[in-house]
Amino acid sequence: MNPTRIGTVTIGQTPRDDVLVEIKSLISSNIEIVEKGALDRLTVEEIADLRPAEDDETLVTRMSDGTELTVGRDHILPRMQDAISELDRDKDVALITLLCSGEFPAFECSKPLVTPFRLFCGALSSISIEGSLGMILPSREQVKTTVETFERLGCKVRGAGASPYGREEEIVKVAKELKGGVDLVFMNCFGYSLEMKRIVRQITGKPVILARSFLARTLDELLR
Repeated sequence: MNPTRIGTVTIGQTPRDDVLVEIKSLISSNIEIVEKGALDRLTVEEIADLRPAEDDETLVTRMSDGTELTVGRDHILPRMQDAISELDRDKDVALITLLCSGEFPAFECSKPLVTPFRLFCGALSSISIEGSLGMILPSREQVKTTVETFERLGCKVRGAGASPYGREEEIVKVAKELKGGVDLVFMNCFGYSLEMKRIVRQITGKPVILARSFLARTLDELLR
């Protein structure tokens, strides 16, 4: 039987083996992934022009060489649409998913398009907790606006910033900051790994939702 092809769109550059190796380990083996990156084929100068402006939302991603990069949400939207459209034209691609948990406007796509932000909002709004939701984000600059966004779901949110592309000590530090003050933790970036989730769960002693594994299991349900 021929493998089912799915398309993935990252706001950075491909390949994203750091994310997709773990996602593939959690879904059906008969899956082929076609990657597109919003920053693919851009020069260093062109990428520099995408840095967030003062009034733009900051997004954190990774270059193909592993370098961490921040881009402005408004700058990256047209390039994300281009990547989605390219995958949409591929008749063998069954569905497309974003590999970013940020909030985006609706994109044009004739095929099923999984938007992780909406997926996570739905899941978190369905879980009732008495205390606070701990949210780990890749940049401290994202904490204020993201916390405000998720508090609109009706829960108290306590945010903390730690880069998934930095030292493990950063993850340990924010997990200790959240320990004792939250009932559930959401690791809100596709850069965070299964091992990072294990660390946070061990330190906090609370359930942890990891962006990449939650998406993987959703894709598996859609594709089986």
